[in-house]
Amino acid sequence: MTRPDATDTTSFSSPLAAAIALLRDARRIVVFSGAGLSRASGIPTYRDADGLWKSQSALQFSHAEDLKRDPAGFTKFWGQRMSVVESAAPNPGHRALAQLQRLRPATRLVTQNVDGLLTQAGGLDVLELHGSLRRWRCDHCGNRSGPWPFHRCLRCGSHARPDVVMFGEMLNPGVLLEAQVAAQESDLFMVVGSTTIVYPAAELPELAMARGSRLITLNLEPLPHLDDSAAVVLRGTSEDLLPRLLAGLGG
Repeated sequence: MTRPDATDTTSFSSPLAAAIALLRDARRIVVFSGAGLSRASGIPTYRDADGLWKSQSALQFSHAEDLKRDPAGFTKFWGQRMSVVESAAPNPGHRALAQLQRLRPATRLVTQNVDGLLTQAGGLDVLELHGSLRRWRCDHCGNRSGPWPFHRCLRCGSHARPDVVMFGEMLNPGVLLEAQVAAQESDLFMVVGSTTIVYPAAELPELAMARGSRLITLNLEPLPHLDDSAAVVLRGTSEDLLPRLLAGLGG
């Protein structure tokens, strides 16, 4: 059921103006971001023409069992990915979301990205559904603090691995639950740069709308399963549109 004080988006001159009005009137905002948010920072996306899943190496080393099958190949592949992430910097889209959180402290940032750039931009308590490529961990003894000489655990000598969710693994249940609660308590849910087709993360906008939250979608490509239900559809890049939204809010 729609909230009784919901903004009428049909009277605005542009989708951008309507989205600004929704952000201005919202009490609890959740921003759910995907790979499109970090494209301008040089982080490869997954499903685009040049995306990560087009790479045979990525397919070979993205399953939880691949570390045991080929430790050297696994460590080389993920080490290269981590070096790309470590050399990347937040782009205007990341900085705009961090600014939104400063303007509206009840805003929650939920991301599928593993690059840590939202936190680097100043985002607080970012819910990283798929973990972070800026951390290593040892699954053998549970060490998460390092150090990691030659990508090995100094505590037990086992091969370390990135602290990310891979194929064959479940999301961190605590992080997922916090994101689900935030979605259900929101009155405005914004999808940014995500195809929202991978579950269980893809259920978050559905949970939000089921409780009456308004939806904004911001993506380069159409999202047929969500756009039809959205109060506002913004088509373009996050690094362009997010700063314009914040400028409209006076940020």
